Amino acid sequence: MNSPLTVLLLVVFLVHLGAFAVLWFRRRQGYYIALVVTFALLSLAVGLRLAAPDLEGGNGVRVHEMLRFAAWGAAVISISWTLTRLLQRVRQRGRQNCS
Repeated sequence: MNSPLTVLLLVVFLVHLGAFAVLWFRRRQGYYIALVVTFALLSLAVGLRLAAPDLEGGNGVRVHEMLRFAAWGAAVISISWTLTRLLQRVRQRGRQNCS
């Protein structure tokens, strides 16, 4: 399935991977790791879907599908990390306004 949408997804994922990798390198903050891993897995999954869609792992599942499921896990970690940081900021601002 080499549709233009699949190619566009690959480009979007690669751009995000590059942007978050640069942020991780410049800011040296650990929460960017989850974003980098998520977009690396998504880029690999879509790249394999384009290049070798029938490549299977030892269990008969296509490799690009396994990578996509792993990306879901990384995305859950990334979103929970982001929400945790956001809640901490809201709490800190609330404390500052009370003083």
